[in-house]
Amino acid sequence: MSDDKPTILYPFRKRDPLTGKWYRARFKASAEQIFEHAGEWIVDGPPESYAPLGATPSFQPFPTRPPHVRLLLHPQREAPPAIDTLERFLAALFLRRYVTYCARRRRFAKAQGAAILARELALRPASNQFPESVG
Repeated sequence: MSDDKPTILYPFRKRDPLTGKWYRARFKASAEQIFEHAGEWIVDGPPESYAPLGATPSFQPFPTRPPHVRLLLHPQREAPPAIDTLERFLAALFLRRYVTYCARRRRFAKAQGAAILARELALRPASNQFPESVG
């Protein structure tokens, strides 16, 4: 079988040497292979044709990345929106209670994440500018 011709495989039946019963094979074989086992194997269905793939690129287990890609863990924290004093107070109040809630239920990873966010919120300067009302 060459690379430029399609592969043709046939489903077939085999004869069990002990019992003499015919059973369907689990794989498909070419006409040459079935002819070699004349009498033991018989064709049992229409052929299936597989076209050659042609030139395929080689396998690369570690694909290369573009050199200037910078991945951010939390991109929303790079440029957070402005927050006024009231919003800061309400967020800090919620986060304090949420840390307590998580710690009592032994969800330490969530409590630690909320504590880090509360610490970031406390260190961020507040903007006292209130948004203009729409209307």
